[in-house]
Amino acid sequence: MFYRSYFAMREPGVFAKDGRSVGALHGYLDMVTKLVVDRRPDEVVHVYDHDWRPTARVDLYAGYKSERPPEPEDLTIQFAMLREILDRTGMLQAQTENWEAEDAIGAFCLEATDDDRIEIVSGDRDLIQLVRDPVVTLLFTLRGVSELGIYDEAGVLAKYGVPADRYAEFAILRGDPSDGLPGVRGVGEKTARALVQEFPSIDAMLEAADAGDILIKPGVRAKLVESRGYLDDMRRLVPINGEAPLSLWAGERDESLVEDAAELGLKGPLQRLFAALESARAE
Repeated sequence: MFYRSYFAMREPGVFAKDGRSVGALHGYLDMVTKLVVDRRPDEVVHVYDHDWRPTARVDLYAGYKSERPPEPEDLTIQFAMLREILDRTGMLQAQTENWEAEDAIGAFCLEATDDDRIEIVSGDRDLIQLVRDPVVTLLFTLRGVSELGIYDEAGVLAKYGVPADRYAEFAILRGDPSDGLPGVRGVGEKTARALVQEFPSIDAMLEAADAGDILIKPGVRAKLVESRGYLDDMRRLVPINGEAPLSLWAGERDESLVEDAAELGLKGPLQRLFAALESARAE
């Protein structure tokens, strides 16, 4: 979300009094405020990548996220500033050492009981695999946070034609260009969906392919068999690692933050955020 706010606010830009770019900060804080106003959460947790290309995933597939462009320098600077600001808001923050934000979110969801209600806000489709009624819902960012796709289990099934708990297998077969994962050569979304619908697991697909099952077209059977090694690696790479140790923390709320942030041009966004949080907590 912070990355998206950076590009959304880049032109004409928002700047602090000393000339530093603060557009991503401004946009992100206002997005969080809108979510608090619209969704009325009991708590907000900001989740970070500790390592956006974890060694455990890169060792399995060297191409994992390898073609993503470098992070713009002014975004890196603003990200450091965001951490300092959030420490002073008193809101919860989380990450898992040596893993991605999705793994921290997975760990958080794994700890949830049937009485909990978690709404994940993200444009990362990998998180679809965490959807679990009635506990975990994905609010998928379509246009900032002003337009959200609400994915419960029925929503995932309607959109992709596969159950949420099998979305990872669907993604493995189809591939994910945003993560640099090619999928099985020649298997697109339609074929991947049909395979997940027809067979209970990738192992079952491979067994059927080896046996020459007529439910799988000959060309697809050959592609599955020749991709066995890739599929084995992807079944370790693509699933979210909810077992990663979760670090969860919150700083002390600092009432002087709003005035201090005036120098950064962030007084308004922080005032709006604090007002929204107070209103939500008063309910």
